[in-house]
Amino acid sequence: MSEREMIAMLTDLVKPELAMMGFELIELEYAGKTLRIVIDRPGGVSMDDCVSVTRRIGMVLDASDPISSSYRLEVSSPGLTRRIKAPWEYDHFSGRKVRVQTVSGSTVRGTIKGLDGDRVALVVDGVETSLGLDEILKANLDF
Repeated sequence: MSEREMIAMLTDLVKPELAMMGFELIELEYAGKTLRIVIDRPGGVSMDDCVSVTRRIGMVLDASDPISSSYRLEVSSPGLTRRIKAPWEYDHFSGRKVRVQTVSGSTVRGTIKGLDGDRVALVVDGVETSLGLDEILKANLDF
């Protein structure tokens, strides 16, 4: 099984379980002998949440046994200044502060309003503006 197929299969396995627990799967990575799962929900994720998800997902994985060798399961939150990697995350993190580095070299700080087609809506210094996805070099949540 290819790495891409393994990640797709693991995602299909854990995503519904996370949804039942009230969490959204932000990222799933399987590298070496480590399965990393990043979760989020409105209001954020606590250490107790990570422990609960680790136990529940661990049981799901043990029952279905999708990984034939031994592995380590890590569950974490996105972090206060995590990088925004996918366009859908601009909707997910709507209302959160962001720091954007543009391809032209400028830095924009504001609050995410969401994604409108291929443009990211932001409020910068009280003024609503937008940036095209192709104008964004790097974007991180800002604390």
